[in-house]
Amino acid sequence: MPSLEEIQSQISDFSNAKNIFSRKEIKALPDILWENEKVKKAAQGTYNLATGLLVATDKRLIFIDKGIFSLKVETFLYDKISSIEYSTGLMFGEMVIYASGNKAKIKNMEKNETKEMAEFVRECTQNTDANNHISTTNSDLTVELERISNLKDKGIITEEEFKTMKEKIIAKM
Repeated sequence: MPSLEEIQSQISDFSNAKNIFSRKEIKALPDILWENEKVKKAAQGTYNLATGLLVATDKRLIFIDKGIFSLKVETFLYDKISSIEYSTGLMFGEMVIYASGNKAKIKNMEKNETKEMAEFVRECTQNTDANNHISTTNSDLTVELERISNLKDKGIITEEEFKTMKEKIIAKM
């Protein structure tokens, strides 16, 4: 897990992370983050009537509400987020996260950080979708290679037909 100093250096560019109201959430981060997880964005906001810190990492989105005697953590994995909406007003904005059939509304975010956070999360969800598609495609192609290998082993196709089919499948990878 990253140390508090590593986390503070990762989020030193975010104005809300320096805010006195976010310090307790930042101190809780070392126990919340996974091994080798890096903080990319952070913004203060309100979720389910609790004021806390919304943290976007390279692996997931986390809302942290650290009270005097309590800690509430809500995690949104990028591959489970189906869409993101955001809106801004004169000073504040809100972001709506649709994930696993649920809707999470983060309110009272600083106006300029709302769009940045929403766009970052949207980019992460798109990258996750693309990686999942590539992984599925490669898996499908591996199954196809095994299938034609079995056909060759059973004598259904010749060695020459196998090589031709194999080259076509490998070209798709």
